[in-house]
Amino acid sequence: MLVVLLCVIFCRPLVIHISEKEFLVTGPNGPETPASLGVPFERLKIASGDRQLDGFLVRASSTCQPQIAVLIFHGVGETISQWVKAQQFLHEHCVSSIVFDYSGHGDSTKPGTFRNLREDAVAAYRAFAVQFAGYGRRCVFGFSMGNGPMLESITNLRPQPSCVIVAAAFSSLRDAGARRGSPKFVLYLIPDIWDNVEAVSRNHAPLLIVHSDVDSVNPVSMGQRIFDAAPEPKEIVVLHGFQHNAPYMNPVEEWWKPALQFMKGEGSAQSGLD
Repeated sequence: MLVVLLCVIFCRPLVIHISEKEFLVTGPNGPETPASLGVPFERLKIASGDRQLDGFLVRASSTCQPQIAVLIFHGVGETISQWVKAQQFLHEHCVSSIVFDYSGHGDSTKPGTFRNLREDAVAAYRAFAVQFAGYGRRCVFGFSMGNGPMLESITNLRPQPSCVIVAAAFSSLRDAGARRGSPKFVLYLIPDIWDNVEAVSRNHAPLLIVHSDVDSVNPVSMGQRIFDAAPEPKEIVVLHGFQHNAPYMNPVEEWWKPALQFMKGEGSAQSGLD
């Protein structure tokens, strides 16, 4: 028992450091921008502590009613250049959006650490709220890993989002490690953060869980656990046949329709597991 305790004390900081180096760093941002797809955009520099976060802002047409905006928390190993197709899709459906790179990602300031990403979530939402101050509906959208910092910070997002969308999420960082075959002793040392099942219990904004039944990265059972732990009001939509990265690699109506309806305050097209 003493050996285990000593291992936890001395090894956990190393495991955290290795986890940060593996999961919270990417290469530079790619060349693609919304303008590459013919969509006007603004390049944002968002202050987060002593760091700057890089982001793309796309505004829907001024004729769009109601006025809706969404802040996107992207997944592991991604940069904002990979989300330009999704921003184009949202623009075509009268939804404004911001997608940003966390510290250590793309052209945002390094380092990427769990603590920095926690600060980044709040800083990005603050900038988002300012940019879309007059909008009737402002939602947050977490994809895969992005749900970790988003839900961890959910009670610090002020004013409260109009809606929260959790897409293709893992139930916890430890569960994700187990899914990827990490040894049991490593799982024991993984930091007790990004537990989405626990974090979602503190959310009181309307919640939508979106998951695909063939997601091979984070199985649909993880999304169900998050849903079960969340307070009302909440909905779950299980999509059929979409791979994990579908919402940004190949954004289509069939995937995004429930999220679009939810952002508009209309509820989703279907709910519950089939």
